[in-house]
Amino acid sequence: MNLRQLLSICQIVDHDLRISDAAEATFRSQPSVTRQIKELESELGFDIFIRSRNKVLSLTPQGEGLVVIARRMLHDVDNIHRMRKEITTSTQGDFIIATTHTHARYVLPPVVQRFMLKFPMVKLSLRQGNPRQCCELVARGYADIAICSTRGAIHEDVAYIACYKLRRSVVTPRRHPLLRENPLTLEALARYPLITYDEAYDGRQVINTAFSEKGLKPSIVLSAMDADVSKVYVRLGLGIAIIATLAFDPKLDRHLRRIDAGNLFKASAINLVVRRHSYLRGYAYEFMHLFAPKLSKAVIEEALFRKTPSSTPLDQLPEL
Repeated sequence: MNLRQLLSICQIVDHDLRISDAAEATFRSQPSVTRQIKELESELGFDIFIRSRNKVLSLTPQGEGLVVIARRMLHDVDNIHRMRKEITTSTQGDFIIATTHTHARYVLPPVVQRFMLKFPMVKLSLRQGNPRQCCELVARGYADIAICSTRGAIHEDVAYIACYKLRRSVVTPRRHPLLRENPLTLEALARYPLITYDEAYDGRQVINTAFSEKGLKPSIVLSAMDADVSKVYVRLGLGIAIIATLAFDPKLDRHLRRIDAGNLFKASAINLVVRRHSYLRGYAYEFMHLFAPKLSKAVIEEALFRKTPSSTPLDQLPEL
């Protein structure tokens, strides 16, 4: 048994059981990967995958258990490499952040700019996705940290550190009737076509819950992956949008109007997401401090190494 065999198994699982894609990801040929898996199965005495002819269909029960152990072993090896690099080249390396469009567009630019000025030799990469995808990237080791809003844990291998609270606003065209509603109500919103986030986003869950608790069924005419797309369709007159307040820029969005909806929809926590039991490079801690200055290294390490880290109540978090 060797680490290359374990890596091949995990890559096959991560690439939807496609051996050719797993081989490409590990810079090896498909026959080489297939041979490694068969050799490991022969050594272990059980099948790792269920096959039909030359196609992999699923993991066997034994294979599922092996993948869990393999991921843990590969993670530990990765931690050793990170430790070595921190000792030999503390200001150089790769740093991958997974985040949503809203945070990449409206929150992170000044943070990234300050970070790159301080660590010019670090290659920083942003990978965008919905919150679940971002957390999965961290859990699988394809990203160092994630920044996204989530409602509760969605992966046991990652920990969530709440840093800020996110409020929501309603965005309308100029001279829209809703601008005369005082106070704004869900009943008033339900009278108009709505544009909001896709189901994969926390914001959509919050909005659905708020209307459901009032017994209302809003007419959602468009689900968008980001606030910028939503605002485009508001300008076209297709509806009104419910977006994160931070995604409204009075200068850039001067043709639109914003109504605070904090009293209608619950706030969400903006989290730093880290993989449990990870060795983080020094510049990773520095980035997290730039993003959330009040966040201490002790709090981060508690999230990394304890099953149930302490969390700050949502109403005590600062607003971003």
